[in-house]
Amino acid sequence: MTKITDLKEDNIHQIRQCFYDGEIWTKNKLAQKTGLSLAATTNILQYLLQNNEILLDGKAQSTGGRKSKQYVLNADYQSLGVMLLKRDHINYYYAGRIYNLLGKCLGDIRLTGTKGDYNELVRAIDLLLKKKHFDSLVISIPGVSNNGMINICDFEELAQRDLGGLLKDRYQLSIIIENDVNIAGIGFSRQYPQCNNLAFMYQPKVKYIGCSMIINHQLCKGFSNFAGELSYLPFFTHLQQTEMLKKAPDNLLLNQLVSLCCVVNPEIVGISSDVLEDFSGDGMENYLPKEHWPQIVFVEDFDSLIYEGLYVLGIEKIIDNIKKEQTNG
Repeated sequence: MTKITDLKEDNIHQIRQCFYDGEIWTKNKLAQKTGLSLAATTNILQYLLQNNEILLDGKAQSTGGRKSKQYVLNADYQSLGVMLLKRDHINYYYAGRIYNLLGKCLGDIRLTGTKGDYNELVRAIDLLLKKKHFDSLVISIPGVSNNGMINICDFEELAQRDLGGLLKDRYQLSIIIENDVNIAGIGFSRQYPQCNNLAFMYQPKVKYIGCSMIINHQLCKGFSNFAGELSYLPFFTHLQQTEMLKKAPDNLLLNQLVSLCCVVNPEIVGISSDVLEDFSGDGMENYLPKEHWPQIVFVEDFDSLIYEGLYVLGIEKIIDNIKKEQTNG
């Protein structure tokens, strides 16, 4: 692989990122998009072609002059593994997928366990790797992860472990471990790109509600990645919340929604619940002036948002890794 010398790495990165939208690009379109000169754009395209990151895709229709060469992302340059962890009162579930760089699913696995421990997770990852090798792995967990160190977690056997470090040592892969609701929030925000401030809440059957907050298009995680753990608000004990989840889940959700609105003031709130068939925010008028109510979007398919968020995080990591590898030669 060619080492970056004369080409500025930031300019290469700028051109590289354009290809991940799945479009077909010409040299002129890229130069207009990035503001780089045609000469610089030409050199960068040759560099990316040489490294097999992009492919030549024929020539554009001529308008009288020379036909322009067209370029596309090499979707198979690398691949991404993702793993979704969920549980109910009895079992622990592991759902994995492999994506190419444009989001096409190349394979998937499902595993049900009874322990929710490291060995079960390794079994699930091994099954996924047997489908196809991948270069990076992103895992969503129902808990708090701080740089791969698991804090509180609904998979109790994974709590207080350096899960990221263990998996990196075992597989020699680039690993990201993130809270499932944060990841779903990233997926949800992709559906509302015009919205600067939004939130996503998830009410599971087991354990407690979680929330992700996107502020100025950035995920707000807090200094220890604890932001959004609404069950620790000082209004109801965990025991009281467990009872409310059984008897009055809508009231519990409403209280936590109002608290969220007072702190973050989101424009849109996505809500998914395993115990409610719908939730419109009835009762907010008892707490908040109407001008501060968010638009509420009830989401039925929580997992699809997680998969979308996993893909987004994984692609960001892959692009960052490629940049670092080629900069270091």
